[in-house]
Amino acid sequence: MTRSVPTDTPSRASATGVMRDGGSRKSAALKARRFQRGIAPSKSIPSTSKARSVGLAAEASVDDAIAVVFEACRTHWHVNVVAAVDGRDAEGIHQVRVALRRMRSALGAFKKFIPAVQRLWLKDEAKWLLTQLGPVRDLDVFIHGLVTPVANGVSDDPGLAQLMRAARIAQRQAQTEASKTLQSVRVARFMTRLETWIKGRGWRAGARKHVRDARTITAADFGSQFLNRRLRNIMDDTGDIAGLTVEERHELRIAVKKTRYNVEFFQAVLPAKRANRLNGVLKDLQDNLGHLNDIDVAERTIATLTKGSANETERRQVAAGGAAVSDWHKDAAKKAEPDLAKLWRKLKKVSAL
Repeated sequence: MTRSVPTDTPSRASATGVMRDGGSRKSAALKARRFQRGIAPSKSIPSTSKARSVGLAAEASVDDAIAVVFEACRTHWHVNVVAAVDGRDAEGIHQVRVALRRMRSALGAFKKFIPAVQRLWLKDEAKWLLTQLGPVRDLDVFIHGLVTPVANGVSDDPGLAQLMRAARIAQRQAQTEASKTLQSVRVARFMTRLETWIKGRGWRAGARKHVRDARTITAADFGSQFLNRRLRNIMDDTGDIAGLTVEERHELRIAVKKTRYNVEFFQAVLPAKRANRLNGVLKDLQDNLGHLNDIDVAERTIATLTKGSANETERRQVAAGGAAVSDWHKDAAKKAEPDLAKLWRKLKKVSAL
């Protein structure tokens, strides 16, 4: 469990500036340069790492939980930066984006304990970086997860071959831009300010004035109450899953993903069997609903690649290959429909935490 700083010690990250670097401008600049040096190019393909389990002690307060959860998100992001900049393994960009999405989910979970100005700054910076890394991630998914399965079942299709060539060119360009962004001053400042905020427990700046004091409630009590409320909201908002529109299913997938992240944040202080079962059902439901996201990524990417074709012949080939990919994944989504109904029934039967 993360050690608490004394209650009467003022935090370096005040209510007005998670957004300020701890110490002098000179020390902040040094921290940023150290961060940038740490992501220098490597001859070998850098390793990647998935999010590790969040180690909350049984008696942890929400204050402790905020520190531990955000440090876990920061570490998850940091250990994958080198691979993300390098770009030879698509998992690097993916894991950085997962870390940022988990951070945004944590900001929602701990909303009542973090001053609004801090929360909104962190949320906006994470969203900005997610947006910057979105194009290369979409193209990675398109190439490896969407086109390759279709191409493996077809031999010598000129449309799929041209589609793949166009996608790879676009991916290399998007990776170059993503690498530049990850090595930018803005990203270095984001990382160093986040680190200062966590170490100084900057959210305490608003305790008893603007937000709840996170030291007055246990993580176990808050986690179970928060997650039970989220699950009830998902059930109430969804109703009959078969009657949902495509847009409503996208919204459900996002809600399920955020809830799953939050289960993982509090899992160490929740009833083990129920938490494990809930996490498993949420993961399966998220994967099933992911077919719709695949179709969305496919159609957006195909439209962009078709528009960017060098000539009419290439345009027709890309469009033909894109139609084959889109149809293949629409068929996969239809085949997954019966499993979606089963998973929804399983989720409804999960006991409260």
